[in-house]
Amino acid sequence: MATLDGTSWDVVIAGTGLQSALLALALSRSGKKILHLDSNDYYGGREAALSISEAEEWAKRLTANVQGSPFRNISVEKPDALVEGPKLASPRSYSLSLSPCLLYTRSALLPALVSSKTTEQLEFLAVGSWFVWRPSIAQSSDTKQSVDGSLIRVPNSREDIFSDSSLTLRAKSALVKFLRFVAVYQDEDKQETWQPYKSAPFADLLAKQFKIPADFHGPLLALTMSTCPSNEIETEFALQAIHRHLTSMGIFGAGFSAVLLKYGGLSEVVQVACRAAAVGGAVYVLDRKVDAVDAAAATVDSGSEDNQLRVSLQGGDSVNARLVFGTDDQLPESSNKESSTLGLACSRSITIVDSKLASLFPPPAEGSPSPSAAVVVFPSGSLGPTSGKNEYPVHVLVHSGDTGECPSGQCVIYASTMQPLVQASSILDTAVQLIISSSNAAPSPVLWNMKYEVLSTSSSPTVVEDANLPGLYRFVEAPVDTVFDDRTVASVKDAWKVITNEGDENFMKFSDRNAEMEQDAARDEVDA
Repeated sequence: MATLDGTSWDVVIAGTGLQSALLALALSRSGKKILHLDSNDYYGGREAALSISEAEEWAKRLTANVQGSPFRNISVEKPDALVEGPKLASPRSYSLSLSPCLLYTRSALLPALVSSKTTEQLEFLAVGSWFVWRPSIAQSSDTKQSVDGSLIRVPNSREDIFSDSSLTLRAKSALVKFLRFVAVYQDEDKQETWQPYKSAPFADLLAKQFKIPADFHGPLLALTMSTCPSNEIETEFALQAIHRHLTSMGIFGAGFSAVLLKYGGLSEVVQVACRAAAVGGAVYVLDRKVDAVDAAAATVDSGSEDNQLRVSLQGGDSVNARLVFGTDDQLPESSNKESSTLGLACSRSITIVDSKLASLFPPPAEGSPSPSAAVVVFPSGSLGPTSGKNEYPVHVLVHSGDTGECPSGQCVIYASTMQPLVQASSILDTAVQLIISSSNAAPSPVLWNMKYEVLSTSSSPTVVEDANLPGLYRFVEAPVDTVFDDRTVASVKDAWKVITNEGDENFMKFSDRNAEMEQDAARDEVDA
């Protein structure tokens, strides 16, 4: 398209983050005229995956001008190139996710991808074992405490519990009893067991109802994947999360309950969704910012009174649209604050190590795929005073070279915690180094490291119409987390229903596009 100026569209979507990309996918067979913009020169928004060179350029650009971005305080560290030792491969050998997360096999995203016929373009990999750090504080001669401990594999089943030699028979019995309870905790006859503890700390239920020793609370808290301090994890949330974990086990194969997407996680979903929308006729323009959205009369081009919004773009072009959707970082600032408030800081680090970290990837169960990722949780307070005691848990996703995010023989370690980076930086470093040392990796195999903060909302992901400008809708993104939030799919469905006025039963329900083309060709031959 030579120019956008003066053109009219049914829907303008600003931003190519996950919600916006899924909306474009949902509309890809609707026949609507879609203009999909992004102020960045890459796809993915908060869910983007970048090569090393792209990440370093991204860091420089945002350091110079962070305005409007949810990312801040970005720093990159890499070893001196003159020092002998392992080196990075070419920058394009890496695909580093800015928002890594795992998908439970019962996630609402997976059936949406299946019914929209996009899974054949995606490759899913198994997330293997969960580990939790169990500290043992050693007193040194200078009276300063240092962090010591070990990684404990979290049991997922009765068999795992009874094969764990570190557990006493009494502890094994209590844990098995609890896991059996979680599987059916929603049953009416189980309510009296946990309802009195519904809003109480989860540890109270474990200690008082199930007599589980405090030493074994850590593995169960780890399965919740909660970003809150341990004493703030409420029983109802914990039971829901552990139930999700256990009931997801075995859906796609024995021995794992979660998956991730090869080549950069949710960024791959974004890429596939946008390609499908482009095939359906959507027009894509990157590196084009929306400067303003105003009410406008219908244009001659559209001939419709529904065409009531004028969208002013960077560079001087102006287009007309019936509806506009986007995230706050892609749209002009709203005069009302109903959409979301970014007030929480999640600190993240991405570390590339020259090691397979093989101990984190034990052989899979018979008939199961080899794991490509592992989860490590450092509970609240487990990292001790040397790094600054971690009030919040640290969650770590370790991705092997099988993910396509780094060369074979290396791993990418993604660590995160809900604290500002000024406190979290040393905590993240300590967690990463403990994983490396616990895995018997060679000393100092770190090849590259990037740290940054992501501003997050505590609100649920949703879509909100601007109170002052009907037809303009803002996506509220999910809180930053290491587990995909299923409410994200619900927010996209709500946006799709606003546009199409169709029912839930038609959301993301597509027939095979190749079959449709063959049927059309057959009809053309008959007509001829």
